[in-house]
Amino acid sequence: MAVAERPEPVPGPEQVVLKMKAFSLNYRDLLVVNGVGRWKPSLPRIPLSDGVGLVAAMGSGVSRVKMGDRVAPNLLP
Repeated sequence: MAVAERPEPVPGPEQVVLKMKAFSLNYRDLLVVNGVGRWKPSLPRIPLSDGVGLVAAMGSGVSRVKMGDRVAPNLLP
């Protein structure tokens, strides 16, 4: 793993961008880093399953949250 600078993400339709405030790495994240089994997303892989953040940007069609809401992402396998 390595820390890297990335461009600011832009949300697509029905997506939000979060400014993460707290997070933890867990066993699933280790599987993502190592690309094991179904946990093998394309490179670059960003391991982060658990955390909380603020809604920083919203794509079209988002209606359940608003800018600045505090949310916790939900991992759906």
